[in-house]
Amino acid sequence: MKKANEILDKVEIPFILVWEFMLILRMISTYSLIPSKVDSIVFTIISLVGGLLLIRNGIDWVQKRQRPSLLLLLFTLVLIMSSIVNGPTGLMANFKLIIWEVLFFFVVYEIGKKDQKELFRLVEKVLVVTWLVLVVISLGMFFVQFQYTAPLDKLYYGIRMGFVENRLYGVFVDPNYSATISVVAICFSLHLFKEAKAKLYKGFLITSVILEFFFVVLSGSRTASIEIMAITIIWVFFYFYYAKRTTALFKRLVYSAGFSVIAIVALFLTMEVTQRVSLVSAEAVSKVIVIKNENKDNISLDRPDTGEDSDISNSRFKLWNSAIEIFESKPIIGTSPKGILPYAQEHLPNTWISKKEQTPHNFVFFLLATTGLLGTIPFIIFVLYNAFKTLWTLFKMNTSNYTEYLYQSLIVVTILISACLITDIVLVNRLGAMIFFLYIGRLNSKKEKETSELEI
Repeated sequence: MKKANEILDKVEIPFILVWEFMLILRMISTYSLIPSKVDSIVFTIISLVGGLLLIRNGIDWVQKRQRPSLLLLLFTLVLIMSSIVNGPTGLMANFKLIIWEVLFFFVVYEIGKKDQKELFRLVEKVLVVTWLVLVVISLGMFFVQFQYTAPLDKLYYGIRMGFVENRLYGVFVDPNYSATISVVAICFSLHLFKEAKAKLYKGFLITSVILEFFFVVLSGSRTASIEIMAITIIWVFFYFYYAKRTTALFKRLVYSAGFSVIAIVALFLTMEVTQRVSLVSAEAVSKVIVIKNENKDNISLDRPDTGEDSDISNSRFKLWNSAIEIFESKPIIGTSPKGILPYAQEHLPNTWISKKEQTPHNFVFFLLATTGLLGTIPFIIFVLYNAFKTLWTLFKMNTSNYTEYLYQSLIVVTILISACLITDIVLVNRLGAMIFFLYIGRLNSKKEKETSELEI
């Protein structure tokens, strides 16, 4: 048994890195052209390895009298119950989803709690390197004004590549998801830069930050804009809050708030300048390199789907309202994650979710509609508890490495904001969810529990 544990301990890092890399590939639009069987085989292998790690964790919990998160365990039980009660509709699809949720909750989260610095360093490097390559290709598409669209059953909007509808999709399936990961990549690059020694490596990381920022701006993702502004305010505020810890509390708060305002204004101006520079550069390049594109002489970043005559929320309000209608019809146990669309089309055909065949684009509304109050309450308590504990730790400064803890918090906040505006964190097998549970696990590492004064 001891030998098996040693082997599984060594498997943890490659398991996370392979899963991370495959989730990155899934975000590339052309990856959807690969036969589904290939993708299924790879992810089946990942799930089997994750299953072995889960069994090992279960044995450890029994032998060492430890326990997993009771809130996540309760939520998982509700997921299973909801799937069975709403069966046979989507039963197999629901159980496949539950497998991934279990691996996020009881493997990825638990690995994060071990706070293995080498693992996190490699996770950051894999994302920064691969994402930079993809972003460079995507930015090249913008500057030559390349665009390509084609229907594909696997993708809701089909394949969209390059600069489409005044947004930079680049090589990615969705500009909101990809821009969110670009914000994470910026944080990773800055974190790696802090420990980098070689000048060439430092130059690479600075380049990564600049190009990822360009992609965020050109993607037209308001979600990513909110994320990068939010984490800038949080980082500046708490950085100066900690730096001025010997100053009186009131003065420290005013000082931190003042610098946060300055930082957000500077960021906003930088984003505006980046837009203008990008447009001028694209106009210049388009006169030299001619790509067949009807809109090449009219380059703009104004999104037609959110203008004065369009829904400013891009249908999110309608989706949220639809989710509430579905929740009201099944408030206790919900429809099950994979049963939401069939249920809406059968019982509430006039809802926006039924008509557009989309998810609610908000993890809270998604939970309410699919797992009802029984599922939503424990998961929301889990999120709120960790948010409150993190804020408590930052304000009380009772952590062994304040700036490192603050950095980890920013990663979690970025993905959490994403989940409030697009489907992420829960009931998905996405890169954002993996990063969220890995880093929220790190915030709950044994070391942090020992230094924290808050116990709930």
